[in-house]
Amino acid sequence: MKLTVPTNWQDDLVARIKRPQVDTVFGKLREDFVGGGRPSLALPGITKAKVAAHIKAIHGQGMKFHYLLNSSCLGNREVTRSGQNRITKLLSWLAEINVDGIVVTIPYLLELAKRRYPKFKFSVSCFANVNSVEKAKFWEGLGASVITLSLVEANRNFRLLEKIRKSVACELQLIVNEICIQDCPMYFYHNNTTSHSSQQVSGNNPFMIDYCRLICKYRRIANPINFIRAAWIRPEDLTVYENVGIDRFKLVDRCMNTDAIALAVEAYSNRSYPGNLNDLFSNASKNLWIKKSGFLHKFKYFMHPFAINIFKMFKHRGIVRDTLVYIDNSKLDGFIDHFLNEDCRYKSCKDCGYCQKFADSAVKLDPEFRKQAIKQYEDLIEQTVSGDIFKY
Repeated sequence: MKLTVPTNWQDDLVARIKRPQVDTVFGKLREDFVGGGRPSLALPGITKAKVAAHIKAIHGQGMKFHYLLNSSCLGNREVTRSGQNRITKLLSWLAEINVDGIVVTIPYLLELAKRRYPKFKFSVSCFANVNSVEKAKFWEGLGASVITLSLVEANRNFRLLEKIRKSVACELQLIVNEICIQDCPMYFYHNNTTSHSSQQVSGNNPFMIDYCRLICKYRRIANPINFIRAAWIRPEDLTVYENVGIDRFKLVDRCMNTDAIALAVEAYSNRSYPGNLNDLFSNASKNLWIKKSGFLHKFKYFMHPFAINIFKMFKHRGIVRDTLVYIDNSKLDGFIDHFLNEDCRYKSCKDCGYCQKFADSAVKLDPEFRKQAIKQYEDLIEQTVSGDIFKY
């Protein structure tokens, strides 16, 4: 088993994640020309000098480092002279600091980088939504050595996993501790919003209301079955995926503090985690930026009185807090077996009822928290959709 692990750029992380199973570490600057899968407002700042030193420390522990260039949209700037110059400058810096590989979503970026820097290894992001044999073969043909299969469409589709495995020789990877809802209808839109909100482009407004995340969190709290319908993979079930040919497992989230990342690494390395499965997922109290961001960070990303009514937004500040849920991992033994022969794409959850049974048994939400959170999310979503949040 190989694990791919995020870095939060903290000095104490490298020693904490050093395990035989950890093969590759990934990360990126808070923002750059290409952007990536997390908004800049949710990431700690890091200097280029510290990035270089951190990668050197990772190499010193025998691990590889891959830099994320996994934006799903560049607004066509990649096919302009200035865009070409910015991308080439970024790639040159990555080569100078001895990055082992890059993670991409856009095919053009892989071809561009491969031609200029053929020593890089290329990994395909889950943002590329590889969910078929032909997509996998396409990316392998471009030169990808690792494909991260679609988080929301592949993680519980074992027939698809088996077919893709038989069709390509490159390594296949799955994300294991993300709580995105399976078959999420907002997946592409969310990828684009986060991509644009982490790009270093003149004129971009760094402020962002993450509408997709609001909806997703509201759906889970309002209907707890969605904690089970999410696309996570338990540490205990990794062998099931290895048996169909999955080579690597990727952990998130690079927004989290070192304790949270190290806990996830330990659980998946040990293939076991007794207790609350939610401990392995991102939550507000684990997010590094909430603890460490100072006044300048808050001013840059949140103080935008001409973009939004900051007084109304301030009233909803309590929405950034932990989801008080207990997902009893011991009650999920055998859960994965159902999906070995079933395909969720062809049935309604209401008609099936399988995940509902496990939700009733394993998911416990604090009732007072749930009541308050539902109201908070409904109010903020209504104001965002109606436009009231933008008006004084």
